[in-house]
Amino acid sequence: MKEAAGKGLGFSVRDATDLGRTVDLQHTELWRACLTRKGMAPDSIDFAAVPRGEKCPDHWDAHVPTPKTPDLIGKDFAESYDRLLKKGYNSQFIAVFYGSHGAVGPEGVPQVHGEICSQSPKPGEPYDASEHVELHVATGKCPSA
Repeated sequence: MKEAAGKGLGFSVRDATDLGRTVDLQHTELWRACLTRKGMAPDSIDFAAVPRGEKCPDHWDAHVPTPKTPDLIGKDFAESYDRLLKKGYNSQFIAVFYGSHGAVGPEGVPQVHGEICSQSPKPGEPYDASEHVELHVATGKCPSA
């Protein structure tokens, strides 16, 4: 992908599988290109990519088992956020609510430190590319119920 950009070629990047994940262009280092084809526009390339921890499929829109939403409740926010990104969740679709500060924009995510108290979708639910993730983070430990 960097090579195409360096050559001034137009390019698009999409999930190589049938999961329909949106490739996070803010975190391209977590994705790897598996397949290419000529793009619709002149001098353009289409890339099919998967998160680095996944095996590259041998064809476009390959069927893969639907992953389950990980259980992040009670876990460290920074580690959990990175885990979501590495699983193919797009940072633009992860809403973070931090203590009494409310919603945190993407630029504020590195300053969030604490324990995840609740999440949506719930742990174990099947991955759905159209669903946004919400993480509610305590400034420290979650309050006792």
